[in-house]
Amino acid sequence: MNDNARDAKERLMAEFGSLFDATDEALSAWQGEGNLQFPHLLTTLTVKLKWDEKTMRENDPIVRKIVRSHPDWYVTRGAHGGIMRATEKQKKDAVKAAKDLAKKQLQEAIDAKVAAQSNPQSDSK
Repeated sequence: MNDNARDAKERLMAEFGSLFDATDEALSAWQGEGNLQFPHLLTTLTVKLKWDEKTMRENDPIVRKIVRSHPDWYVTRGAHGGIMRATEKQKKDAVKAAKDLAKKQLQEAIDAKVAAQSNPQSDSK
């Protein structure tokens, strides 16, 4: 690798590092409920970093990649999707797992009761 390529790599890594820090700071400052939408995050970063429209469009996929790979945040899809805290996602998953377990246990109890009623045992010999 020649010196020009090495310098370009270092500048690019420094730029990505500062973009990661700015994205992390913007996410940490968000105190809303539900999901943070990517356009809102990008608007926040655009104002904070004084980007123009072209720079915002160039950095959009990079910001999305940063958020998706961040351990503290989880990206959901769909109509009500967006960025949510990973702890909220874990809570939702725990509640869903508990409901599924309760449904399974209830269904097993119902099946056992139906089986007991359909196969009556005779006590007389």
